[in-house]
Amino acid sequence: MRKTCSVLATVLLGIGVLVVGFTCLSWLPTAHAQGPITLDKVLNRSSNVVRVGELLSFTISLENSSLFTLTHVTLVDEYDQEVLRFAWANPAHDLIDPGTGVITWTNVATPPIPLGQSLFFTVYFTAEHPRETVVNAARAQDIVDSNGSVSVTAETSRTQESIGGAAPVFKSLHPPDAMAVQGLPLTFTHVITNDGAAVMTVLPLTDTYDSSFLEFSYAVPTPTTVLTGTLAWSDLTTYFGDLDPFESIVVTTVFTATTQVVGTVNEASTEGALDVYDNDLTAGAAQVPITIIEGSPTATPTSTAQPTSTPAPTQTPTRRANTPVPAQPTATPVPATATATSTPVAVLMPETGYEWNAWGIVTALFGMLVILGGIVLTRAVSSRQA
Repeated sequence: MRKTCSVLATVLLGIGVLVVGFTCLSWLPTAHAQGPITLDKVLNRSSNVVRVGELLSFTISLENSSLFTLTHVTLVDEYDQEVLRFAWANPAHDLIDPGTGVITWTNVATPPIPLGQSLFFTVYFTAEHPRETVVNAARAQDIVDSNGSVSVTAETSRTQESIGGAAPVFKSLHPPDAMAVQGLPLTFTHVITNDGAAVMTVLPLTDTYDSSFLEFSYAVPTPTTVLTGTLAWSDLTTYFGDLDPFESIVVTTVFTATTQVVGTVNEASTEGALDVYDNDLTAGAAQVPITIIEGSPTATPTSTAQPTSTPAPTQTPTRRANTPVPAQPTATPVPATATATSTPVAVLMPETGYEWNAWGIVTALFGMLVILGGIVLTRAVSSRQA
């Protein structure tokens, strides 16, 4: 019996020592991963498709979720300078290299950024050229905290599409229900639209017709070139002025139906149109099929000879100054929040600290009680032996 008690006392002492030892080790200073420094960037519109000529903006958010105050953070924004042109930033940047498309804020942690605080930066650009994929990236580097730790670089990016404009043309008979009668005038209208967000500065128009059945009379405005079967205007903006975004103009042509025919086609095209950034605009084309019928034996043909003077235009031409870049508005307050549309990119920095655990304290007390029980049992065995 005494031997059993002695063994039991030794086991209790061993268990107690192990429990207390592991508990103490758990209280030693250990390295913990610091909370993430969150860097995010969003395009401030519901769609990532941007028209050439539009002003677009990005919001960059930087949040300090670490246990230390940030004392130095360099923020860098990189954009595709072949597609986008920088307009301005709020807050204002420190450096910019338009040749490489790099904007830099040398230290945004002035004053220092405490735990939980977020900073917001809005950057504005003008889309100048079309491209299917345009990457706009931001990164935070040289991150220093009050503990002297320096982090790795945090990066994030956004992708959008820049689309070019177009110059669609809609061609129709005027009036729409007009009949092509042999020997009588036949009028067409061409409605051309600047279907883009950039000013249109060059607008050619080519109108082709079958000279076997139609004879050109006149047009408003007068074509630059008149050939058999082809009318051409080298640049309608010299008459109407540059076309603002989504503005339309009307060109009128008048012919005489010379021969009875079952069917023929009159076609127009705007191939070669350009915007203020010298981008080729998608050409528009339109066709009008017509049937010429023989005139009434009692009908008196209307003379279609070229008038000695140009008829009065159907609209007054105007000339507008090019305004490719929107004027910078008054700076607006930086938003209090920014809605993130993707998973933020986190950066972890080393950190040391103590973490007290209530269960650890309970475990330590249990270990000490086991040791105490072992000691009491050992003394009881010794006293009996004596």
